Amino acid sequence: MVGAFRTGWQADYPSMANFLGSQYKTGAGSNDTDYSNADFDSLLDQAAAASDEATALSLHEQAQTALFADLPAIPLWYQNGFGGYSNNVSNVTFQWNSVPAYHAITTTSKDGVVLANGTEPQNPLIPSNTNEVGGGRVVDLLFARLVRYEADGSVVNEVAESIETTDNKTFTVKIKPGWTFSDGTPVTSDSFIKAWNYGAMMKNKHLSSYFYEPIKGFSAEKDSELTGLVKVDDTTFTIELVEPASDFALRLGYSAFAPLPESAFADMEAFGKAPIGNGQYTLQSWDHDSQIVLVKNPSYNGGAPAANEGITFTLYTDYDSAYNDLLADAVDVIDAIPDSALSKFRDELGSRAVNQPGAVFQAFAINVKAEHWGMDEEGRARRAALSRAINRKEICDTLYYGTRTPASDFTSPVISGWKEAVPGNEVLAFDADAAKKLWEQAEAIAKF
Repeated sequence: MVGAFRTGWQADYPSMANFLGSQYKTGAGSNDTDYSNADFDSLLDQAAAASDEATALSLHEQAQTALFADLPAIPLWYQNGFGGYSNNVSNVTFQWNSVPAYHAITTTSKDGVVLANGTEPQNPLIPSNTNEVGGGRVVDLLFARLVRYEADGSVVNEVAESIETTDNKTFTVKIKPGWTFSDGTPVTSDSFIKAWNYGAMMKNKHLSSYFYEPIKGFSAEKDSELTGLVKVDDTTFTIELVEPASDFALRLGYSAFAPLPESAFADMEAFGKAPIGNGQYTLQSWDHDSQIVLVKNPSYNGGAPAANEGITFTLYTDYDSAYNDLLADAVDVIDAIPDSALSKFRDELGSRAVNQPGAVFQAFAINVKAEHWGMDEEGRARRAALSRAINRKEICDTLYYGTRTPASDFTSPVISGWKEAVPGNEVLAFDADAAKKLWEQAEAIAKF
């Protein structure tokens, strides 16, 4: 089948807009199906400008109903957050994004250090240039942002004392007093403004530069200043967007929006090798391809202090080795289970096994410009036929051993406002007879 492939999306921040807009809005960077629907786009724009969450959620539901009618991608399942922990630790929680809440883990080890699995970061540890798991785990623990995501995905102020807006387009940010970097220098408005401008600058080629695109002045084609960032004083600054975004304040917990100390700008490459942050931990050492050692940051001033003395990440190249070390209590927590152990990890770990909803959505995407799969009656009938022919529950139970959950929408159960019943999602129900009739309906229009 031309232009068909399985695709997945892991939320960067807990918002429906992050799932829907990023994958299906006309021209979006991750819109791999060439889908375009003016009504769908309009519903997302209205949701972005909504003054209250209930209105935004209603508009997002309507947008999903439009997606179910068109099916540019066929929802398959949600990937759970699954892993496990050793006999040496307790208070282990996997968060909305399937990442363990490392700071909350307690341990019986004499040195108070928790041992975790990790992978070698692909780049120096600069927040705006880190968008993969190995570096992301570390960056998130080294840098506190304006807001923090709780384990359930709810959002609370962290470095920010307040983030206020009357129109979802201009935001006033006030920083809590007392925040410092681990080198003792204060966290100020400039710490955010300069960091975001550096990350957005085209010449720096930072991987997460697109996160600044909503801010006035951003350009992906030339070096430009984020003119929408204006310093009021050392603890107050304003953010002006190009257009309203009701979930913008929620996005500010993502790593790209971390502050940087003044010392970073003297030599950013050197800084990335030995970063100085304001988070729950500081970097003690980074032995490439071996381990990363973090120690508790005594100057952390936020609402989620470390309950342990540090985290040591052993940098694995495969999950089989990590899982075997977990069984031997040589590592305390792992954030995934190898395919070879999916059928048995819950029996082997018992109450120490974790398997819960996560923020990963997987679908079967189809390019709607491919012959016979277009945005017409034939194409819609063929996509609906495929959807009806998939027994999601059987696949999740037998192939994935319950580590996936059949999808009922285009987002994730961990996202605020998620509902199991969305108008139009009956097309996800397995029905072989209905699938056959839909395919015959398409064949009557044009032979495949």
